[in-house]
Amino acid sequence: MGSTATDRKSQLAQSYDLIAEQYLAWSSPRATLTRQKHLETLISHLPQNSATKILELGCGAGVPCTQFLLSHDFAVTGVDISTAQIELAKTHVPEATLIKADMIDLEFPDESFDAIVGFYSIFHLPMQDQDTIIQRISKWLKKGGWFLGNFAVEEGDVVLDNWMHPKASMFYSGRGVEGTRALFAKEAKNLKLIVDEVDLERDKDTKFEESFHWIMAQKRDGDI
Repeated sequence: MGSTATDRKSQLAQSYDLIAEQYLAWSSPRATLTRQKHLETLISHLPQNSATKILELGCGAGVPCTQFLLSHDFAVTGVDISTAQIELAKTHVPEATLIKADMIDLEFPDESFDAIVGFYSIFHLPMQDQDTIIQRISKWLKKGGWFLGNFAVEEGDVVLDNWMHPKASMFYSGRGVEGTRALFAKEAKNLKLIVDEVDLERDKDTKFEESFHWIMAQKRDGDI
């Protein structure tokens, strides 16, 4: 990884530290119907007990997704790059196992989790790291396990300066819809795509609209 990617992720962590409280106030009420729909579908495939282990990549303050997963008695491990977000999560979801880390630095044994989710988080990684994390997700999932996440529909890198704070800068990256499909085909051949769709999300209060590419996939039982 080049220094530019390292700098971008450092800036991202610092930015989420700066806007943690404001971001929580903005994002929590606008929990999207699209995310909720896919999350409920995922949960319908999982045994609802503490033996079911879920990894959440980019858990933020733990609201609302970590809370929702915990309400179904799952054992949830939440990871976030922002120190301030993890501190908020300790307040909102103390039952979760919380890790402050860049998701690309995580290490888990193969077949550790029944499900792995990444909401509005994986696209914060540079493209090369997205390749790596998808490959690792396919290894960390148990056979028959599930992945659910969303990706940018645009191609290329995007930087948003002054986002919620004069010193906050957001970075995200995408390959486009066909590029993301190709990424899974190349790096996660043992994952069968069950949901592969682009959904338009609307914020009724701000009139903000944005599309995301949603992927839900199940790990096949056999080797591919």
